[in-house]
Amino acid sequence: MTSTLQIKGCGFFVKPPGWSYPLHHHHLFEILYCFSGEVVQFVGASERTMRTGDWMLLKAGARHRLENLAAEPYSFLNIHFDVDDPDLRRRLTAADCFLLSGADAAAGGLAEIVARIERLMALSLTDAPSSGPSAKLEALDIDPLRKLELQAAILLIVTSLTAQFAAPQAPAGKARLSVASFKEIDTAHAIEERLRRMVTADSDNSIARIARDLHLSRSQCSKLFTKVYGVSPRRYVSELVLNRAKRLLVTTNRPIEAIALELGFHSLSHFSSQFRRWTGVSPMQYRPKFE
Repeated sequence: MTSTLQIKGCGFFVKPPGWSYPLHHHHLFEILYCFSGEVVQFVGASERTMRTGDWMLLKAGARHRLENLAAEPYSFLNIHFDVDDPDLRRRLTAADCFLLSGADAAAGGLAEIVARIERLMALSLTDAPSSGPSAKLEALDIDPLRKLELQAAILLIVTSLTAQFAAPQAPAGKARLSVASFKEIDTAHAIEERLRRMVTADSDNSIARIARDLHLSRSQCSKLFTKVYGVSPRRYVSELVLNRAKRLLVTTNRPIEAIALELGFHSLSHFSSQFRRWTGVSPMQYRPKFE
């Protein structure tokens, strides 16, 4: 067996209320563990809230940003890694992100592995001759046995989460999920970036314009985007429009007709019927009622 697991970064962090990290992507898989507090992860068109004890696995290339919207600090473990085994990569890229609740993770012994990693990193910092509050582990001369133990602990986390999250390998004779190349991922993100800037209900014209800007055919644009994001550009825009509509209905007192026009709908009735199709209720019913 010849395969490589590359651990590009591993660290413990505490961020204050109001902290955020901008939209970004990288060609590494990412594991997050929430020690305390909570954070909202915006991944593509979806929003996922991580709370104490939760784990998240983000696939390589997934665009995401974070916001600590809670009134308390957010403390977490962050691991960036890569693997070169093609079947394992297919399992890890079955979705943009996977979220494992603290209750579901408790039985897997992951907390004990995290404690071991924390102990090993603390010992390495303590043993370093010039260690201090800002010392970086990658700059230290770590004992080889301790480094091996650290790698083994991180490998156990990757193994456990992969078993929990990832789809099994397709049986022989069945089509496998295709894995996008880094160039395809970057192009799909360029499409997504433009879609976000022109989010309206009139997605057909937006997609056609983006395809022309990137010197792609409409078909190429849709196929490439679907390969990376798992949904068509039209469906992706619909999810963005729905999320924005929900946020405006809940966080503002603006007239529903004004919200409909801002989102690109031709009329209030068009918006209401589409919103009901998406959610099962009308915009008026969705909007909170205050006594």
